[in-house]
Amino acid sequence: MKKNLSKELALQAKRLGICSEWHNLLKKLSDKREMAEMYIKGIDFCLANDYPDNEYIRANFGEIIHDFGIFLDDRIQLINPERCVALGNTTGSIEVNSYNICEVFVKHHSELTIKAKDNAFVVIDMFDNSVVSISAENRARICINRYLGAEIKERLQLDLSEIKINEKNKKSYING
Repeated sequence: MKKNLSKELALQAKRLGICSEWHNLLKKLSDKREMAEMYIKGIDFCLANDYPDNEYIRANFGEIIHDFGIFLDDRIQLINPERCVALGNTTGSIEVNSYNICEVFVKHHSELTIKAKDNAFVVIDMFDNSVVSISAENRARICINRYLGAEIKERLQLDLSEIKINEKNKKSYING
């Protein structure tokens, strides 16, 4: 690991406007896993600012990101994940069933097929030029927050399921 990885990340975050509390927490971290956990906890800041960028993630965290549900330029096939953060050109599918709950973040040029069934609940935040195809059946619920540029390619709703799409009309969480 780079000797001053957390300080380097803290400096980048400060330039992007991170609050002083999180800046101070970040620069004290010494473990990559703790840094990845902080990425997930601050996902709104990270995704809104492309922080850190994909190349930085690949170079410094590539060996651990899958443990946190983060995928970068990957081909995925997931069943009942708690979370999925699809970055870069990630493609593949996610199935959520049997009362499970899943958070999905789709960014850059990622393209996912997401299927919810059997009372599952899925929340999807999609950004940039990402594309999703969704289906919900057997009382499943999907809630999508679609930001500018993102596309819902296909949509299938069956058997008392619910799909709700919130059009955000802005680029990301914290900027217009």
